[in-house]
Amino acid sequence: KERLTSSDQSTTKLIVELHDGFVVESVLMRYDQKGSGRASLCVSSQCGCAMGCTFCATGTMGLSGNLTTGEILEQLVHADHILAEEYMARPEKTDKKIDLVRNVVFMGMGEPLDNYTNVTEACRAMIDRSRWNLAHGRVTVSTVGLISQIRRLTKE
Repeated sequence: KERLTSSDQSTTKLIVELHDGFVVESVLMRYDQKGSGRASLCVSSQCGCAMGCTFCATGTMGLSGNLTTGEILEQLVHADHILAEEYMARPEKTDKKIDLVRNVVFMGMGEPLDNYTNVTEACRAMIDRSRWNLAHGRVTVSTVGLISQIRRLTKE
């Protein structure tokens, strides 16, 4: 739907409209390194959040719904598309190649473990060699501490 990029081009906020009209945000972060670079994506897992954390704007919104596995992965598709466009627009394709997201963090809208099934399915797709092929250690799920879901995750 919309993208807002910082003046130094290091971050882009993606505002993604879902099929049901709800809107979620993700943030694409680019890091320059000597001779190369990398990109991370902060994804949302819910529309709003039921946790009620007062320090978090999303936590005060209430929960409108869980994102499907496809809607979570859609954020990665949009980010990879942006990086590919940027890479192809560069006159010199060899310097600071950032053409794909290499790290994903579930720290956007929502509590990931409150949408357990869809989040874990999205994680599996991200690390699947036939799909995104991200390294296991490059997909991070952040939580407010849903103990029963943390225990469930460690068993899988």
